[in-house]
Amino acid sequence: MKTTKSFAIIILCFCFYSGCCKKEFSGNNRLWYTYPARYWDSQALHLGNGYFGVSFFGGIEEEIIAVSEASMWTGEAARGNWINAGVNPKASKSLPDIREAIVNGKIRLADSLVSENFLGASTLHGSFTSVGNLKINFLDQGMKTKKYVRSLDLANSLGLVQYDVNDIAFNREYFCSYPDRILGMRFSADKPGNISFNLEMSIVQDSFRIEISKNRYHIKGFINENNRPFSVMISVENKGGTVGQENGYISVRNSDSVEIYLSVATDYALRYPNYTGIDPVKTTNDILRNLSEYDYEELKNRHIEDYKSLYDRVALFLEGNKEAEKLPTNERFEKLKAGKSYPGYKVLAFNLGRYMIISSSRPHTLPANLQGVWNIFRSAPWLGNYQSNINLQQNYWSCGPVGLNECQQPYIDWIENLAISGHEIARRVYGTDGWVSHTTGNIWGHAAPIGSIVWGLFPMGAAWHCQHVWEQFAFTQDTVYLRDQAFPLLRDASVFWLENLIPFNGYLISAPTVSADHGAYLTDDGYNPAVYPFKSDKYHYCLPGAYQDIQMVWDLFTNTSTAAKILGFVDFADSLIVTREKLLPLKIGRHGQLQEWNEDIDNPECKHRHISHLYAVYPGTEIHPLATPDLADAAKKALDMRGDGRFFFYSPHTGGNFSRAHRMRCRTRLLDGNRANKIMTGMLTEQGFENVLTFHHAPLSQPSYYDQYPISTRDGMECRFQLDGSAALPGCIAEMLIQSHLGEVHLLPALPDEFKTGKVSGLKARGNYKIDMEWKNGKLVWAEIEIPKNSPIPPVRLENKIINSDEYKNIRFNYLDD
Repeated sequence: MKTTKSFAIIILCFCFYSGCCKKEFSGNNRLWYTYPARYWDSQALHLGNGYFGVSFFGGIEEEIIAVSEASMWTGEAARGNWINAGVNPKASKSLPDIREAIVNGKIRLADSLVSENFLGASTLHGSFTSVGNLKINFLDQGMKTKKYVRSLDLANSLGLVQYDVNDIAFNREYFCSYPDRILGMRFSADKPGNISFNLEMSIVQDSFRIEISKNRYHIKGFINENNRPFSVMISVENKGGTVGQENGYISVRNSDSVEIYLSVATDYALRYPNYTGIDPVKTTNDILRNLSEYDYEELKNRHIEDYKSLYDRVALFLEGNKEAEKLPTNERFEKLKAGKSYPGYKVLAFNLGRYMIISSSRPHTLPANLQGVWNIFRSAPWLGNYQSNINLQQNYWSCGPVGLNECQQPYIDWIENLAISGHEIARRVYGTDGWVSHTTGNIWGHAAPIGSIVWGLFPMGAAWHCQHVWEQFAFTQDTVYLRDQAFPLLRDASVFWLENLIPFNGYLISAPTVSADHGAYLTDDGYNPAVYPFKSDKYHYCLPGAYQDIQMVWDLFTNTSTAAKILGFVDFADSLIVTREKLLPLKIGRHGQLQEWNEDIDNPECKHRHISHLYAVYPGTEIHPLATPDLADAAKKALDMRGDGRFFFYSPHTGGNFSRAHRMRCRTRLLDGNRANKIMTGMLTEQGFENVLTFHHAPLSQPSYYDQYPISTRDGMECRFQLDGSAALPGCIAEMLIQSHLGEVHLLPALPDEFKTGKVSGLKARGNYKIDMEWKNGKLVWAEIEIPKNSPIPPVRLENKIINSDEYKNIRFNYLDD
């Protein structure tokens, strides 16, 4: 139970949650369109339950539902074959020579040694692959349709397709249930006997067979390359009419309504070293057999109740154009692209981001990869991998602030499993204790440095993962989690860096490393990171003192030290702080910018997509205008130099969704809400789709790469959907409203002018505080802060000053008794 200091605040909160207010939010809880989708990436609508994802197109004569399952991966576990898993056998012996070359400024030599003797080549990595497409061909619906609507209900996680043919109203309903692990579908019409279709499935994998028995359609197959089994089981239940089989498909004729249930599984389990679990045929059969306890409405309601227990934790309202919020989503998108101010569209993106997180990452599933849990291709773009130099982390940036820590738990569990092979990589590649991981990741525990030096040499994967391990505790205050799962990961990642930092100019640095995907061209006047192309022999990478690493180690040691003190390991905590103070200090360069490397070589013409040397601004905590104003100003200058958007003259890869997401998060931490909001608008328009998701550009691929599916293009480039930018957006808006990383609750720290009037409920602050509040014309009207049992009242900052208890006036506190 909970008690409050004031009755007045209860009245305010009741009004906020009342039915009339919920109606205000409804326009931004729905995506809808008046035509079917053609493109999977930019137009299809997605459903998911963490275990698998589906995308529906809403075709009238043929409905296509793309099915993907999170563990449908090629590749395989190392099982002791570390060379094939990416370990270069020369690595540990070559490491002293590499480090000596770096410290002595022989960068070309260091690069060569790294490429030849340090980086490996994994033949086991694999890629995220699709299951295939469920195809439902409707009969007698080729005539002109009326009142067509294809929609996604974010408030209830339901997909809908509705239209009229010959004065008959047809309705399709889809949901992807986490508690029952199924895709549920119902096709109906308002007049009996009008549902007729043929159902079949095209499979992306090469080896499979189809078995049809009565109303059951069953696919048994094997994943390409690794021959691991998978199973798809579909049950068709008709009301009226007939169900039969012919020519390899299930036929339904003249039914009043039809309910379809789909389950899909592989034999994968997140268990090192074999990653093998239960027979997928047994899994899918058990799933469908368990449905017999419920009818369709009960299954749907179980799904909605489960989903809303997460989605309804937060509600956001921004005053805007109510009439525009009634328009089809594609029309709203076009108005935003035309430069109109539509705060409601950003509320829609906020809600969609939370929806996508909930739909792609749930307890006991795998974490969301580059595409979440959705894929229509034989091999997902960029392998669909767990890219660990920002992209995977971005998928989870929002979880703490919007109260979705359960959705982050699959990521934490994946990290815990990764650390097992990470210990092996630390020993075999670096010759030290602790654990480490690098740029790429998969479902097989891959942790080794592989590939090209520009992207493969990133030894900070584990350190960045551990930032989320710590944040999970910071937001939940779960000391059992801290003791049993988090601290061992934090401790051992810190041990690795205690043993791998090397002396440089009287300080400690990491080596070898590359500032994420970035280096510098050696000219007659010195290094210049603005020169392109990057493949020239004069382009160098292993420059000493890459500040991305310094900042990540600083953050890791800080968080681990705090955790160690909580658990009573004081000596270890103190040793980390002693070493932290020996790290190479951050520097401000000749342009007034925060330097990317120890040498002051940053160039205003460099528009690189990564800004990893601003990790200390976000997601780190080392730099902030209130704590380190000079460094904060330098960070602003570095951001100004890099720019907000796309710069084709520099590189076609600039301005992607993930790079804009990091920029807008940094601007928010630097208390510049208007600039952050400007970047958000650019991400949603220039890098956005009409289905409100976002993408990263890539050069056009050969058609076979995507199995002939049409791909959205702009400016002669492919538009590849990635989840990261969209998933990061809710947390950005949350931090415009509340920040808590400095040990205080800062209300309205970076409120954009466009968001001048609004209200929010359910946002979380570190310390497990929950905040509801309302503001008008940029000023706080009221706020309520929920205080967990045995927790202190946090310092509260408003309008950039800590307010005293006698100044609270419009701020109330709820005290939880249990």
